[in-house]
Amino acid sequence: MNEFTNTIDVKEMGRRFKLVRQKLGLTQTKLGQLLGTSQLMIFRVEKGEHVLSPLFLSFLMFYSQYVSLDGLLAKNFDISDESLFNKNFSINSIVKSKIEGLRQEVIAKIDDVQKQLNYELIATANML
Repeated sequence: MNEFTNTIDVKEMGRRFKLVRQKLGLTQTKLGQLLGTSQLMIFRVEKGEHVLSPLFLSFLMFYSQYVSLDGLLAKNFDISDESLFNKNFSINSIVKSKIEGLRQEVIAKIDDVQKQLNYELIATANML
């Protein structure tokens, strides 16, 4: 883990996502279709916006099918390094599993907040 940096900011991750998408020959629209979202949301994640969402985790899960997450998250990331696209990386299955767990937790928390907000709105409306 020492090879990884904890200072990769969201703009850098967005840039890396964009480079990998382009290397895979995908447009933002096509990636949006594959991830079940819009081209605009793909654009926002690639610009370093909207990263605290299940969509950001979906990016990681999707790209884990094609690239080494070790390489994607490495301090010395290099899109031209062909080993980045080597299918013989075992850590991806572990990371993918953990990311899926995180994604499910985030979705559950969002659902809980939405239910609480609906309850509060109904309670407020009933007081009127």
